[in-house]
Amino acid sequence: MSSEPAPPTPAASDGAPSSRLTEGDWVEAANDILVEENVRGVKLERLCRRLGVTKGSFYWHFKRRADLLTAILSAWRKRTTLDTISRLTAEGARSRLSELLRRPRRPRAARPQAIEASIRDWARNDPVACEALTEVDAIRMEFFRRIFLDEGFSEREAETRAYTAYCLMMGDSVLNKSLANRGGDFAKEAVELLLSKDPRPESEAG
Repeated sequence: MSSEPAPPTPAASDGAPSSRLTEGDWVEAANDILVEENVRGVKLERLCRRLGVTKGSFYWHFKRRADLLTAILSAWRKRTTLDTISRLTAEGARSRLSELLRRPRRPRAARPQAIEASIRDWARNDPVACEALTEVDAIRMEFFRRIFLDEGFSEREAETRAYTAYCLMMGDSVLNKSLANRGGDFAKEAVELLLSKDPRPESEAG
């Protein structure tokens, strides 16, 4: 990501934020462009036209475009990962796993999935986005791993099953539209499979 000099402080007549806009509004508008195109399309002039405001409104919340991009990543991390973990932590292990595996098929899952796909594409060529993505994947993996530890699996089994569960969740978010489920309850069956105890000795497993 190229560095950008901080713009001059806007004049008082242009510096007060619109009463209708918050930092979150800018992030949501930027997410719209991110999904429609890619991160290169997230430009100040386009955002101002889309929101019907001047540049001064932008600079009330952000010093430069890079700060907006950081806010996009932070909001994505909070909404799709930290808030979910906070909401599910008190649930039992089986309920946590079931809820996570059902998320890709929720009625309102399309937009978060589109934003995540765009961020993963962005992260291929941007070290800041790549670092944020790596952190989110690690947080999610640890949450899955804890589920299997709480169910009594060994560290080795928990790690393997956590990775398998995460792959199932991410893969289903991509494939569940094009490969429609042919009957049955995918999440329920996946939970049973993932939590089944392997009768073989651990030395022979895997």
